[in-house]
Amino acid sequence: MTHLTGYVGTYASPGAAGTYRFQLDAESGRLSEPELIYPQTNTKYAVWANGLLATVTENSQGCGLALLDPSAPGVPVLDERICERTTACFLAWQEGLLYSANYHDGHVLIHSVENGALRPVRRLLLGEESGCHQVIFHGRWLLVPCLKRDRVFLFDREDGRAPAGELAFPAGTGPRHGVFTADHRRFYLVSETSNQLFTYAVSGPDFTLEGVVPVLPAGFAGRADAAAIRLRGDMLYISVRGADLIAVFSLDGDLPRLVQHADALGRDPWDILPVPGRPLLLTANRTSGELVCRRLEEDGAVGGEAGCLQIPQCVGLTLEA
Repeated sequence: MTHLTGYVGTYASPGAAGTYRFQLDAESGRLSEPELIYPQTNTKYAVWANGLLATVTENSQGCGLALLDPSAPGVPVLDERICERTTACFLAWQEGLLYSANYHDGHVLIHSVENGALRPVRRLLLGEESGCHQVIFHGRWLLVPCLKRDRVFLFDREDGRAPAGELAFPAGTGPRHGVFTADHRRFYLVSETSNQLFTYAVSGPDFTLEGVVPVLPAGFAGRADAAAIRLRGDMLYISVRGADLIAVFSLDGDLPRLVQHADALGRDPWDILPVPGRPLLLTANRTSGELVCRRLEEDGAVGGEAGCLQIPQCVGLTLEA
């Protein structure tokens, strides 16, 4: 039996106590009861790398980032850095640096970790309320989707992170999250407002739009806000809040081909996460408060439930994998 350790952050609300740890049976998909390891407000995103867990945080002094050691008894907080007006909405580790994207403050913060402490390295300012939603790495370049500006901005990491271009979208598109194929020759981006999937051919800093397809079922009416996009092999998985579904696309042709709209088995699926090396998919259903593990079929379709936990306002997922 193989167990993986995972973490999930929660949105600030009554009953949502902070960051939780859980165990996943990677054979069966069963989930252990969650353990609260960081009792703090609004820890909605967390990332693990090289034995350290980073999370966003909020307290009476403001908002910022926290660094934890999940391998030590009691999961000690190594450092907290309060440096923002609002909490960030995305975190990522890259080459020993911690990147955070802040939707409302409109910036990307870059921190190093020195002797268990967070040290500021750089601030990339995109503009207040620009909707910075993710940080994506592409060789020497850094991509930042800005939902409110209908742009994805590029920065050159080998030129002092100087601006290096942008991808423009029609007004009201709301670019949110994107992912590259392993060879970085294709880039797929999902928009929150228009609920579309954009496909780009990529060569270095040059992006050529190849096609746009809808994420929602034909004729869908009602609230729908696409959220996370994840790649597993030649399959794309996209969570859609409001519509409460997971859209599944195959990449076996020139453009993504819709193969399934799977019920999320809960309300407002936020983050989704394929389990590395296993036919399993984790889904954090925020409003109904479930962390669900689903089986993936041989063709990549989302199958039945393998495990489920109750975690109020669960949002961001990460695994020690």
